Amino acid sequence: MSFRLKIILGVVAIQAVFLLMIIWNGLNVLKTSNEEALLKRTSTTAKLFASMSQAAVLSTDLATLESFVNELLSNPGIVYARVRSNQLVLAEGGDKKLLDRKFEADTSLVSSELDGVFDVYAEIKVAGEKYGRVEIGFSISTIQQLIADSRNNAAVRAMISLVLMALFSWLLGHYLTRGLNALQQGTKLIAEGDLGYQINVSGKDELAQTALAFNDMSVKLKHLDEERAKKEEEIHQLNQVLEQRVIDRTIQLHDVNKQLEHQAMHDALTKLPNRALFHDHLHNTLLSAKRSGELFAMVGVDLDLFKEINDTLGHHAGDLVLQHVALACNKVLRDSDTVARMGGDEFAILLPKVTDMTHALQVAERVLEAIKEPLQIDGQQVTVGASLGIALFPQHGEDELELITHSDAAMYEAKRKKLGVVVYLPEMGEGKSEAITLKGELKRAISIGEMVLHFQPKIDINSNSVIGVESLVRWQHPRLGLVYPDSFIGLAEMSGLIKPLTLEVLRLAMLQILEWRRQGYAYPVAVNISAINLQEKDFPEIVFAMINEYGVPSHLLELEVTESAIMVEPLVAIENIRRLSLMGVQMSIDDFGTGYSSMAYIQKLLVAKIKIDKSFVLEMGTRKNDEVIVRSTIDLAHNLGLKAVAEGVESQEAWDKLRDMGCDSAQGYFMSKPLPAEQFIEWVKSSAWDKYPGTVLE
Repeated sequence: MSFRLKIILGVVAIQAVFLLMIIWNGLNVLKTSNEEALLKRTSTTAKLFASMSQAAVLSTDLATLESFVNELLSNPGIVYARVRSNQLVLAEGGDKKLLDRKFEADTSLVSSELDGVFDVYAEIKVAGEKYGRVEIGFSISTIQQLIADSRNNAAVRAMISLVLMALFSWLLGHYLTRGLNALQQGTKLIAEGDLGYQINVSGKDELAQTALAFNDMSVKLKHLDEERAKKEEEIHQLNQVLEQRVIDRTIQLHDVNKQLEHQAMHDALTKLPNRALFHDHLHNTLLSAKRSGELFAMVGVDLDLFKEINDTLGHHAGDLVLQHVALACNKVLRDSDTVARMGGDEFAILLPKVTDMTHALQVAERVLEAIKEPLQIDGQQVTVGASLGIALFPQHGEDELELITHSDAAMYEAKRKKLGVVVYLPEMGEGKSEAITLKGELKRAISIGEMVLHFQPKIDINSNSVIGVESLVRWQHPRLGLVYPDSFIGLAEMSGLIKPLTLEVLRLAMLQILEWRRQGYAYPVAVNISAINLQEKDFPEIVFAMINEYGVPSHLLELEVTESAIMVEPLVAIENIRRLSLMGVQMSIDDFGTGYSSMAYIQKLLVAKIKIDKSFVLEMGTRKNDEVIVRSTIDLAHNLGLKAVAEGVESQEAWDKLRDMGCDSAQGYFMSKPLPAEQFIEWVKSSAWDKYPGTVLE
């Protein structure tokens, strides 16, 4: 139902109720007033007739009385009339039946209703003495007809009033709602998008003011919509520009990343794969060969008299020799073969899918001949010699460590006997080498708990307080005694044991954190992780699970990763470091300055500290360049919002220089060497260094 119809019906209903009440009351009043008027009229008529008949009754003038009666009967509604004295009827007329009725009344004026006749009579008195009376009968039906006619006339007038009222109400509702209809239509058009629509306004009432406000709102909406469309167009254009810039930067970053990845996995001088990439190829080739049963060969290469060339002709000549060897190897090898520079004048060659030992020996001899081809250096003809050692899978080894060790043994045999190319024989290593023996023992040592941790304190340079420790793993070997990590970390990385070793070190570090907390100490403990750990995509989840298992506060665990480890696979390393940092684990870059990392990557790392490699700190007093490097590294850390930590502080002079340079903290033999956990606490209690903030737990 529309609003207009509601208004009209409401007005009609209200007026109809009031009008019906007025009519009903009017009819009741009319009925009462008619009856009262009739009673008054009949009484007056009877009294008047009695007064007229008084003289004729006194004189007994019957003719006059008869004339009065006839004249009275000529009035409509009077059905009979009579004049009587005290003893007899003097004159009468009208309905005979009614005249025969006998009135029982005294001399006073009375009236009654009988047989549809309204009887009225009045006494004839003179000087208070009664001489007779007059009697008149009025027809009730005639009176009622007169009243009914009056009521019908009133009802007709009421119906006419109702019709006029309804018409008036409709006109009033139309007048009141015409503005609302215009507002409704305007709102609908705006909702459909016709912004700026205007309503015709007439008058100055509230509805007109509402319409004016609507028009003002419509104009503002149109203006805002135009501004919005303009801004959207500007944003669209900016988005297009930004999208194009993102595309351009993505392409550039992709190219840069490819270059960085290539640089991280290749030797800058010879452009050959480096040690890390070679180990990756060797690992994949070994897995494939174990599945397929195919043979492959590992060839170790070491140049002869390379040091003499460097010493006599200079390092420039040495670089040319190394480049010559790279070109010579690539010239004779297949695309599926891999030649890598392992460091210095050492190279390694991987020959997948060789048919037999003879095949591998022929390839090695061709490589040697290519290397021996003369080259011109500064006008001099130089001939380079080399020694090559071959180990064949699976005859000479079934894992990476054995193949590398045996090819090296054969290579040193070739160098010692000046044979050029030598194939590995068991007697060259007197059975199993010490490295292979340690490799087998290392796996057992990790599983039975022979690994122990020593702890070296980190000292805040400004407050002289102990702010944490670095954990350093040791192998408590039953035969060799305490074995330092230099002797087994490389074995662990090459043999696939670095992951369980790292987990064991993390376990020991967390147990020590819990024990120190029990004793009232809360020092953050740093653990070193290798490049292999950092490249595992699930490594952050493993660390987080251990933190939850042991209930160790994550901020008390610090992980140190070397700069070179980050550069093996920068994107994976950055993501893992980010995830570990978000878990609350502190992250530090260890041995900074030795890995040739890109500033683009350093800025993306969520690390807290940069640790300056001890090789620079140790030589600050004797080598000016090292002091410059240390100072620059400290400034770089501070500019990136990081803390700078110096390793290898072994003198008061180094400590003072680091303090003057603004270094944040340091560790080294000047403060304390790495100590077992019990001795470390004794050192804390007895040393001159402040114990805060790790001494007392709240």
